[in-house]
Amino acid sequence: MRYYQRWWLFVVTLIISSVSLADNVVVRYDNPSDTRLQSIAEKLKADLGIQDTIALMNEQFIFPEPLTIVFGGRDGPLYDPQRNHILMPYTFLNDVERRFIAVNDASTNNADANVTQAVMDVVIHTLFHELAHALIANHELPIVGKEEDAADNLAAVLSIEYFENGAEIAISAAELFYLEGDDIEEFEDADFWDEHSLDLQRYYATLCHVYGSDEVQYAYLLEETGFSPERGDFCIAEYENIANNWLTLLAPYMTPDTINEPEKDIIGSIFIP
Repeated sequence: MRYYQRWWLFVVTLIISSVSLADNVVVRYDNPSDTRLQSIAEKLKADLGIQDTIALMNEQFIFPEPLTIVFGGRDGPLYDPQRNHILMPYTFLNDVERRFIAVNDASTNNADANVTQAVMDVVIHTLFHELAHALIANHELPIVGKEEDAADNLAAVLSIEYFENGAEIAISAAELFYLEGDDIEEFEDADFWDEHSLDLQRYYATLCHVYGSDEVQYAYLLEETGFSPERGDFCIAEYENIANNWLTLLAPYMTPDTINEPEKDIIGSIFIP
C-alpha cells in the first residue's frame, strides 16, 4: 500500500480569512454565525490532524480545478459539484461534540481531550468521504453500487492507510454512526430509499473494515460487534479488495512523486464512550 509521509510540519497561524495551501486545494474558515460556535472553530483551526489531512489531499490528489474546503456556513457536510466545494459547517462539529459529550464519562482523565479528538477524527473521516465525491465528480470515476457506500469505503481506506493508528479515526466515525442510529425510534420509508445506508449499517461496515485491516490488533471487534468468525474472514478479504480497488482507481489522479511507501507517521486517536 502507499502511505503518506509528513515530511514537514505546518508552523503557521491560521486566521479567519481564506487560506490557500496551494493551487490544488484552497481552505476557507468563515466567521462563526453564532459566538457559541467560536470555540469549535478555534479547535478546528488549531488541530494538526486536520492540517495534515488537508496537506494529504493537496499533495496526493490532482484536480482539474482547485478544490475548495469551506468551514462554516449552514449547508453540509457535503460536496457541491457545481462549485467544486466541500462544505463543513461548524454546527455539524457542534452536534458531533454534543453527542460524544453525552456518552462520555466526564470523571475520567482527559475526558475533554478525548471528546475533542473524537470530533476531529470525525472531521477527518468526513473530509475524506466528501473528497471521494469530489474525485468521482471531477474525474468521472466509474462506481458500481451506491456512491455513498463507496465514499465511506474510501474514507476508511485513507484513514487507515495514510495515518498512524488511522483505524482509530475510522472507529470514532463508526461511533458517531452508532449514536446517530440510536436516535431512530421507528424507521420510515425514507430511511430505506435514502442514498445513504442506514447508520447502523455504516457502523458495522466501518468496523468490519477496521478489523479487516488488522485482525490481530482489532481482534476485540469480533466480540464487540458480534461478527461470526466467518464474517471476520470476509472482512479481511473485503478490506483488501476495497483498498486495492480504490487506490488502483485513483492512481492516474495522484501526483507521481507520492507513489512510494514511507512509514506511517501521522498519529490518530480513539474515542471510547
